[in-house]
Amino acid sequence: MDWTRRQLEAIVTIAERQNISHAAVELSLTQPTVSRMLSRIEESLDTQLFVREASGVVPTEAGTLLVTRAQEILRALDETTDAIRSLDGRLVGKVCVAMPDTTAHSLLIPLIDHFTEQHPGVEVRVMTSHPNGVPLALRSGDADVGIVSSAHRQGDMPRQPLVTERLHLVGAPGKLPGDSSQPAPLGFVARQPLVLPAIQPGLRAIIEAAFGQRQLRTNVVLEVDAEDALIELISSGRAMSIMSFAGVVRHVSRGLLVARPIDDPPIERTLSTALPANRRPTHLMNVVRDTIHTLVADLAPTARWEAL
Repeated sequence: MDWTRRQLEAIVTIAERQNISHAAVELSLTQPTVSRMLSRIEESLDTQLFVREASGVVPTEAGTLLVTRAQEILRALDETTDAIRSLDGRLVGKVCVAMPDTTAHSLLIPLIDHFTEQHPGVEVRVMTSHPNGVPLALRSGDADVGIVSSAHRQGDMPRQPLVTERLHLVGAPGKLPGDSSQPAPLGFVARQPLVLPAIQPGLRAIIEAAFGQRQLRTNVVLEVDAEDALIELISSGRAMSIMSFAGVVRHVSRGLLVARPIDDPPIERTLSTALPANRRPTHLMNVVRDTIHTLVADLAPTARWEAL
């Protein structure tokens, strides 16, 4: 059987959504149409590709193999199409950039604006996630370019150092004394009630290591992973947190939060751009990566990044 691109897209989307109806909505098709596509492919292979479970439809071993190959074929088709369209010197195509939520607060809009103005033929999609999710998105093929943190799992993908990010003590106005431009010594931070994320073991590790270096302990009164809830708790004055300045710059600029860089010793991590290890980078991927480096250098003073 000769499969069409649309059928391959259907197989991949069903696997991603784990629901045929949801896949149909994403593909702008009806549910019966997508079901027929799946049935015809299964009939041609004489193999069941998905099984129904309580959580939805799940690929069988054969289905997993087909989904993986379909993703590779679709990616190759897109890259070939982009390469042909770019022969006349125009930059065209689709690209997905994955980055931590905190980085996106400072970088997302400048990145989108740059490509809208300079390269209107490029469709940029930005995927924000927990830092551990960025390497996963690159390995799975969901993202083409990523920004990874040295405090989290990075894998074996090619990386290029971007900036050093110094963590700050963040609190509500009136609850965090001292000049916001002056560092907060670690001994002072140790005496503050802190709310920290629970599912970022890499971040917690570098925080605990800094405290251990001064034989201090963190005064963690609560663990919260949802960013909105974390910001709300800090704003209420109930606790403070240790965060990147880039992640709270918009709140600080509005006077809702105060942030002081931590010192003695500083708590730092490195952000790097990364490309998938299992794919040959395209011209567009390299351009996007280089653009991120240029934009971050311009944004460094505002986000309190130290460009590398």
